[in-house]
Amino acid sequence: MKTFFGKTFGASRAKNQSSGNAALIRLDLDRIKTLIDFFPIGKKLRYYPEFKQEIVFDTLVVAYCVNGNFVYSGEAIDRDPEGKPTLFRSGENEVRTPVSALRLFQILVPDTSDLEMKLDYHRRALIGRGKQFNPGNCISLISNAGGKGVSTVDTEVAQQVEMPDGPYARSTMILLTPDLTTLSVTDQRRRSRTKISAPVTLSLPDDKFSGPCTIVDISEGEVRIRARERGTTMPAMQAGDIVFIETELGAAERRYLIRGTVIRRSTETCVIHLDGQFNEGRFSNFSPLDLLELKSGLLNFGK
Repeated sequence: MKTFFGKTFGASRAKNQSSGNAALIRLDLDRIKTLIDFFPIGKKLRYYPEFKQEIVFDTLVVAYCVNGNFVYSGEAIDRDPEGKPTLFRSGENEVRTPVSALRLFQILVPDTSDLEMKLDYHRRALIGRGKQFNPGNCISLISNAGGKGVSTVDTEVAQQVEMPDGPYARSTMILLTPDLTTLSVTDQRRRSRTKISAPVTLSLPDDKFSGPCTIVDISEGEVRIRARERGTTMPAMQAGDIVFIETELGAAERRYLIRGTVIRRSTETCVIHLDGQFNEGRFSNFSPLDLLELKSGLLNFGK
């Protein structure tokens, strides 16, 4: 089986030997466990290329690549009682790779370059002449964390792969090297929520929907919204979908255009993670102070 090379874990910290090295291995295994848990094989994901958070595509994990060998099923990963991986089995001959020999862990996804053609002119121009899967480009993956929140991780494109054999033989795939230091999981169960009532306009990309809604509660970085008119259902959305929220905070004369990610949706409500805001046409992530200002404005809406 063909072997592919990329980044190795802890390369920048290779000088740390002895006991510090053991701590590094434990840290990496913890993060790899989290990555496997929240970005499992067969999981439908969303992603955005080159930090262009307004451009979001669908994808899924089709395999992991362990030291250059492909693992096509979660059943091919042995775990200890704590759920940490202990051994990976790859290929028809089930090549066994214990975690003690782990040098490289990568993610295999389909080549979805053709999705660029479905973008409008403005968003296609944001990608530019270079393709999204050029080696070295950043691909940020977004996953619904098992119904508990949203998980994200930044990855670097290692290379395009024409699969020589296996279940995806003759298919074109993309090999991604995750930056485990960027792995983030937002656990909604630990967030305290505050009830409010502030009118907003909810919009979906490509003009699929735009309508009046109400924010009914807010936590540190998420809001729950409800259709403003009783008996009206929320538009069709899935976890990981990108949405836009627009509101004007009354006397404060502050207008917000917010980009968010759907965490979960029911018939009447939707919980959205607040990614950031547009200011004079430019997108920026929310700082803690930005979120406090937004929360204060929403709590005092109409006062």
